[in-house]
Amino acid sequence: MSKRPTVWVPIALWLICAACLAWQIFVPPFIGEANNGDFGKVSGHLSLAPVDGGDSNFVYFQPDWLHAKRNEWHSPYTSSEMALAWTALHLSGATGENARFDIRWLGAVHALLFLAAFALLLRWHPLIAVAAMLAFTDVCYVAYLNSFYMDTAAVCGLLLQVVAACWIAVTDEPSPAQIVACGLAALLYATSKTQHALWSLLPAAFLAATGWRCRRTLTRGLAFGAAAAVLIAAVLLFATADRTNPAQAIFNKLFFQLGVAPGGSATLLELGVQPTELHYIGTHSYVPGSPANDRDWVEAFAKRTGYGRLAGWYLRHPGRAFGLLWDTLAKDAPEMRQNNLSNFRRQDGHPAAARTTQFAVWSDLRSTLTSRWPWHMVLWYVLFVAGGILVLRAPRFAAEARLAWIGLGIALMGAGQFAVAALADCLETGRHLFLFNACTDVMFCLAVAYLVSRRARA
Repeated sequence: MSKRPTVWVPIALWLICAACLAWQIFVPPFIGEANNGDFGKVSGHLSLAPVDGGDSNFVYFQPDWLHAKRNEWHSPYTSSEMALAWTALHLSGATGENARFDIRWLGAVHALLFLAAFALLLRWHPLIAVAAMLAFTDVCYVAYLNSFYMDTAAVCGLLLQVVAACWIAVTDEPSPAQIVACGLAALLYATSKTQHALWSLLPAAFLAATGWRCRRTLTRGLAFGAAAAVLIAAVLLFATADRTNPAQAIFNKLFFQLGVAPGGSATLLELGVQPTELHYIGTHSYVPGSPANDRDWVEAFAKRTGYGRLAGWYLRHPGRAFGLLWDTLAKDAPEMRQNNLSNFRRQDGHPAAARTTQFAVWSDLRSTLTSRWPWHMVLWYVLFVAGGILVLRAPRFAAEARLAWIGLGIALMGAGQFAVAALADCLETGRHLFLFNACTDVMFCLAVAYLVSRRARA
């Protein structure tokens, strides 16, 4: 084993990481992620609205919010991000009528979760922490901390549950604190958004496997209970989810993407679209007067089309499915950062829709590489999965096998996030690849950890 680094090394790394976050989200002129219209799904529950009334959506980042009864909107969406935003609102004290809420309070709550994950990571080799800091202090992720996007809770939950799972994996007998930490992080992720709840089986399976190997009754019960809680929470999220959102997504997929391709009319008829609806080809749910804005109509439309029927069509036309996957990889995956969302406040004097170039080394590198050679992403996933399988065939010790399973789970989650974004949606696909990019960067950190471990034991 390599010699454990002196105590000041992890402390210094943690402080550097904290400084990278603070410089971007707290120190003027601080940055964030502009609102694309989704913020209201979270902020509406808290009676918050941007001070400028939303006039600067997309083109400027909005840090100043007004708390007032007239801004209350009980959106049909549920997310763990609401709990984080509620915590930030009450910590700020901006709960009175017409009180001002600075979004940096929410940025602080998100940053604390990030730094908690980084603190756990520092239990291992400094090089692993440096790799994680390089990837996840990039503005691609940090800008989201100053936002109400539900994906922010997802990425915070993802990082926490991966680090906690690795901590459990290398422990002979997990402690209750470890299991609670991993379970809460998995709940944060699984209840952030229905798109992410799809993958709740993976953390639940890990927690159940942990319970199976625990010798103490308390930890075994906690692990099985945490696994059940994650699954139940995901099922409840699906059961209570607004049906309009996926219905609008299938409308967009059919009319705005599949319908405009050669032979699009025949494709739509095969998928359940009526001949009288073919004139909607080329439109999407955000077009004024779109029938997708009629709740009853779009839900009825989704019942006779729907993702089940679309999945069957993909199975009958694998070439078309592969084409969509490739187009997403070549055209959307290079968009590590959303090119239609600004990072700057209006008062900072930057042009509308401008984005910062600071702390963007990692995202610029990955975007350039994916743009020039999209196949490298496929090769990376194949090599990573192959490496995980090889480790499982001949693990040097039990913990290594458990870590390999975690790595394969992250790879499956990343590939699944990519496939869902490519095959089930077509608007803002680059932004919907956010968790795919996060999983890919977690895989990079796990690969560094494996190489460090091999070198240390050699």
